[in-house]
Amino acid sequence: MYIMFVSPYTPPPEVLTELYHRYTTVVFLGSFVIKGAMEGMLTNPKKLWQTGIGDIQGNNLLNMLLSLLGGVFFSNTPQVLLSYIYLAFNALYSKMFVVAEWASYSVERKPLRVTSPTGQQRSTYWLGIPFRYAVPVTVLSGLFHWLASQIFWEISTCGYPLVAIIATFVVVSIIAGGGIISGNFTLPSGMPLVGSNSAAISAACHPPSGDIYASQLPIQWGAVTHFGEMDGGGEEFGHCCFTSLPVESPVDGHLYK
Repeated sequence: MYIMFVSPYTPPPEVLTELYHRYTTVVFLGSFVIKGAMEGMLTNPKKLWQTGIGDIQGNNLLNMLLSLLGGVFFSNTPQVLLSYIYLAFNALYSKMFVVAEWASYSVERKPLRVTSPTGQQRSTYWLGIPFRYAVPVTVLSGLFHWLASQIFWEISTCGYPLVAIIATFVVVSIIAGGGIISGNFTLPSGMPLVGSNSAAISAACHPPSGDIYASQLPIQWGAVTHFGEMDGGGEEFGHCCFTSLPVESPVDGHLYK
């Protein structure tokens, strides 16, 4: 795999577009749900909050009769949609942390993270991401699904507390807003971002022949040679990789493999 090194690298803006188009659709539909739920309800915020979450009021019951099974299915429909939102944003955040970890090796020498560390290797994160992010995400996830479980409850019909609907909408917005903020963080320049592309990751994992213990030592990504090798077309190229040996920054406009 050959790359023409050009710095700095800026990810295309389309990376988040599809996900946030879907989120915008959910927000649009959620606005209609809140508007419909507010019909006949108190509009004063203080009095509305006093109605509580999960309390039966005469004006927060659906005007329809449901069987026991039908009520159970209907009252759990928010969980399906919200689980999809959670999984989508969880995948987004995970990819952001992978990219950030990957890019950090271009500016700092440090050991690899593996499941069973040996030598100077580090263990993987217990929750998959750093604790300073994992704890808030876990708390938000629990709050998110608890509020979703309070949007409807089943009796002979289904009740719907407006406070729970609004609170769920707020938590979803916080999760989405966190993605927007995280997506604007600046990564260290100088290293092409590959996401989770296994072919590109593999191409960066070929240290010089003498670096046989690289996997157990602190490593850094960079250029080990700028010239010296020739491809089939007579083009001269260098080599960039992860290594425990000294590295240099790639040179703009040079070919590397």
